[in-house]
Amino acid sequence: MALIFTGLGAGAQQIDSMVNVYGERFPQEKIYVHFDKPAYNTGETIWFKSYLFTGIIPSPISRNFYAELLDQSGKVLQQKIMPIYEGTSAGHFDLPANLPPTIVFRAYTTWMLNFDTTFLFSKTIRILNKTTAQTPPQGGATAAGTTTAAKQTTAAASSNSIPVATLRFFPEGGDLVTGLESVVAVKVTDVYGLPVSAQGTIKDAAGATVANFGTVHDGMGRFTIEPQAGKTYYAEWQDEKKQTRKTPLPTAKPGGVIMQCASTGNREAFIIKRTADAPDNLKTLYLLGYFNSQVVYKARLNLQQNFMVSGSIPLDGIPTGMIQMTLFDADWKPQAERIAFVNKEDYFFTTRVVPITRNTDRRGKNTLVIDVPDTLKANLSIAITDAGLSKADPDADNIVSHLLLSGDLRGYINNPYYYFTGNDDTVRSHLDLVMLTNGWRRFKWDDLAAGKLPVIKFPRENYLSLNANLTGVLPSQVPKNTQLNVFIQAKDSSRQLFFLTMDSSGRFRQDGLVFYDTVQVFYQFNNSKHLANKAIVNFSNGTLKSGGVIKPDTAWRVPMPLDTSLLNRGKFFATEADRIRPELEKKVKVLETVTVKAKQKSKQQQMDERYTSGLFSGGDATTFDLTDDVSALGAFNIFSYLQGRVAGLQITTGGGGSQLQWRGATPSLFLNEMPVDVSAIENIPVTDIAYVKAFRPPFFGAVGGGAGGAIAIYTKKGGDNTSAASSVGGLDKSRLTGYATPKEFYSPDYSKDVAQNELPDIRSTLFWAPYLLTDKNNHKITLSFFNNDVTKRLRIILEGMNEDGQLTRVEKIIE
Repeated sequence: MALIFTGLGAGAQQIDSMVNVYGERFPQEKIYVHFDKPAYNTGETIWFKSYLFTGIIPSPISRNFYAELLDQSGKVLQQKIMPIYEGTSAGHFDLPANLPPTIVFRAYTTWMLNFDTTFLFSKTIRILNKTTAQTPPQGGATAAGTTTAAKQTTAAASSNSIPVATLRFFPEGGDLVTGLESVVAVKVTDVYGLPVSAQGTIKDAAGATVANFGTVHDGMGRFTIEPQAGKTYYAEWQDEKKQTRKTPLPTAKPGGVIMQCASTGNREAFIIKRTADAPDNLKTLYLLGYFNSQVVYKARLNLQQNFMVSGSIPLDGIPTGMIQMTLFDADWKPQAERIAFVNKEDYFFTTRVVPITRNTDRRGKNTLVIDVPDTLKANLSIAITDAGLSKADPDADNIVSHLLLSGDLRGYINNPYYYFTGNDDTVRSHLDLVMLTNGWRRFKWDDLAAGKLPVIKFPRENYLSLNANLTGVLPSQVPKNTQLNVFIQAKDSSRQLFFLTMDSSGRFRQDGLVFYDTVQVFYQFNNSKHLANKAIVNFSNGTLKSGGVIKPDTAWRVPMPLDTSLLNRGKFFATEADRIRPELEKKVKVLETVTVKAKQKSKQQQMDERYTSGLFSGGDATTFDLTDDVSALGAFNIFSYLQGRVAGLQITTGGGGSQLQWRGATPSLFLNEMPVDVSAIENIPVTDIAYVKAFRPPFFGAVGGGAGGAIAIYTKKGGDNTSAASSVGGLDKSRLTGYATPKEFYSPDYSKDVAQNELPDIRSTLFWAPYLLTDKNNHKITLSFFNNDVTKRLRIILEGMNEDGQLTRVEKIIE
């Protein structure tokens, strides 16, 4: 949607076309991370699920998700890389015992590193123990833009027990201009960046009062002032502690233009004013409005005869999010800028969390039903924790507020979800104060005017790569069309064969791979003894090795005081962990000598453990064990074997090759958990295949979401009487690291009488499931979990998105 005024000139075409180029060729990604809880004890596990967006939809751009734990200086303590499926990823960090009181969780994609790294996801996480104090550690991170002097002021304030409050002014549009009445927003915060209430007056240098102001919400407020020529102004104000302070206002420009905006129904109204003596370049102005890096409004404003002009931007067709308006002079130099929030309340989809069985007794069983009454595919995550340890801290943000608001703004926003709890005049007015007091600038206008595009240092990644670089020989010594034959062998002995051809840069590369942990790489040059004797092959997986290319974020704030109940609950769990540790170690040693009698695993369970890993283990699948299936010997290939054996799976074999359909879509195919096409599988002798899993649609482990399900085929390993070679003898060998090894959340089953259930249970996270997937045929999920030994109040937090980018969040208490 665009309202275009004619005669805007070449400058307009250059600017708005460049904005659209940025939006189409360089879309910005943003990340939200759902944690199981906001604070952790040492020795615990951080469980997390990431949601990656571009604009207002799940991002189709990146394939690799980078997560890091850092100390406050920016040093990377741990890094993990995980694959992204349908805009999401999940993982964990096991916390050691020697962590500082605060750490920073940082997450990004390499595509995001091409742009302003201020918008990388980061969250300060408190590490609790039985001695955790309220006082923040010295030398912690400070508020965005805080100077060394401010840090010293903070330290002095702490020693005097008088919190330092800071008042900042934000003239609407950017500047005060002499002779023009302007709106000025105020924001008052303490040393932690938290809001402070304040009241005050605006006075000129002679002490005459010209305006009054007061904060109306979260330390924010506004007033109007018309600066006069030759005068300066200051604020005399008091905070909650009745400490009187004086703060100067920004100096007014002697001449210029201002912009004022206000939402009116389904339009964004604006008023543009100029001073009477404004130069000619301010008598013709241009206004651009853009949403998600796409121009949605542009106008030429004639102020040759008039000092003021007004208008409005129609918001039809614009969904919930931020619209930015920039005012340019006749030479297309920016003069004023304003952001406004459009809330169409169209971003939410309904999810019901219905407790069927509630039991907060010691080790009591609880049952929930998750119901998404929608036909769209949804991707959810759920955390169930001790209510005291999961109580929202002042940093609280959630999937709705972060992806629609705080993830697009610089600076700290207190309690951002408040702005989505209603859409009445009061909430809208408070949200507009956030727009006035937080900077948001994606574009450098000088670059756009010059037609300058961003430098892409990090191209888009397509999962892991098998990269081979040669050393020890010159490029001229490498024969044309040299081929490198490579076997990748995982720890479970599954293998994949690749034939790599050298590219123009002298490298060998195969991307689009998904494998975990470490794999062995066996390689051999095809018909080139010269290279085999002289060349050294170095393998890499194509990922960024360290976040060292990212500068520490100045927005890592001093860790704010914790809620007292959260702090006390954390100390309780830490103390209990210390108390039972000797008892736990003693019982574990006893268990080592106990013979545990359990039901023998089925052959299917044994095959699953032997062959599958990660997203391929378990799942909703039909399985086939071919190691002892005589009927498989007569099958022409694996597809003819599967015909008629899987409900809903249609397989057609013929001269043109095998064709597969499941629920109207083509199933994804995997050979030893590596994605392949039909031709790579149909020629494998059935006698070489040990195990097949046909995953019913949708299969989340497949690129694109697996709408047609997936078929995973595993070739035989040693001991399964395979006709294939059981070794790769005579080949050179290397090693390659894959994605971080997945870890399954442990949820004990106290309905069974097993020896492990005799151990004490003080888990503060009772249940964590990063992937709850629903669609039109499967919109209800039932899950059960057991309470620990000490919790009496449970908090359930469920978050997620659907395929259209709509969001959901449910929070419930069980007590």
